[in-house]
Order: sequence, then structure tokens, then C-alpha cells
Amino acid sequence: MLKSCTLTFTTCCLLWMGLTLNATDKKVNPHHLGDKVPDFEVSTLRGKKTSLKSIQADPKTNSSGVTVLTFWCSFCGSCRQVDQPLSELAEKYEGKVAVYALDSSAGEESRTISKVLKEKRLKMPVLVDAEGKVADLFGAKMTTTTVVIDANNVIRYWGQFQHGDQALAEQAIDAVLAGKKPPHDHTRERG
Repeated sequence: MLKSCTLTFTTCCLLWMGLTLNATDKKVNPHHLGDKVPDFEVSTLRGKKTSLKSIQADPKTNSSGVTVLTFWCSFCGSCRQVDQPLSELAEKYEGKVAVYALDSSAGEESRTISKVLKEKRLKMPVLVDAEGKVADLFGAKMTTTTVVIDANNVIRYWGQFQHGDQALAEQAIDAVLAGKKPPHDHTRERG
């Protein structure tokens, strides 16, 4: 009888603990096309904290307020396909649009990222979100997923960086800068 009571008590405690943990965990509802994005924080490769608001408000690096984030990491095969085009895109829009690679990989170290950038001669700026909170915020499950956020924090494009010869991210940037809807505002992830 004592064994049965102990088992019942233990089961009830474990169930209660599970419910309590689930109740306190914040479920992240991903933001989608057309949603306004709340401010979020990331780090630079030098470990300095920055936020979406700061990135958008810097007239020296982002005169339009438009921000582009491409989820990327130093060890991903599909990222190698967008490394150079992403770096070129960041250079093309330098000062006008903030174009970043965003590394949301757990355990990825800044020195490893910097080494890859140097070896491949990539000039794109990289932000780090080691906890993956920003990926969760956008519902990004694969690298090379790209998000274009306008100056009003609205997601105007969400999807692949490029598809074959189609420069989807660049098309979206040009449309947003012109005050138009991107020709392809959403694509399936492919990483």
C-alpha cells in the first residue's frame, strides 16, 4: 500500500512540475509576412549588444531603415552557396540598407566566424544570436532563410535568399525601397 501511495504521490508531483514548467515557458509565436516585428537584441562579432531599433536608426549604415537578415553559419553547406552573393549584396547597399548574415547556431564562436569570413574574403557584417531567439521570432528553421524588414518594422519578404538565377532578396529590397510590394514576398525555406 505504501508503495502504491508513494508512486501516486510521485506521479502527481511530476505532472504538477511539468504543468508548472509549461506554464512558465514563454511560447514564441513566429512573426510572418506583414507582421510588425518587436525590437530584439543580437551581438556583433566583437560581442557588443545591438538591437533592431539601433540597426534601423543608424543613418551612417542604414539611411533607409530597411534591414535584411539572412540566417547563416560558418559550417553550413547551403550557406556556401549564398556566401559570396550575400557579401556582394551587403556591399552594394552599404550605407543605405543594413544587410546582415545572422548566425543563430548554438556554440558558434566569433573567432570561428571571423576566420571563415577572412578565408573566403567575405565582407558582409555578421550578427550572432547563439540562443536562436531571433530564428524563433521569425519561425526560421533553415539557414539561408532571409527576412526583409521595412523602416516601420514590418516584414516585407520572408523566404529563400535566392532561387537559381533569381536574386529574391535583392528583388525584395529594391521593391521595398521603391515603396512597392516585392514580386515574390514569400517563398518556402530551402537550406
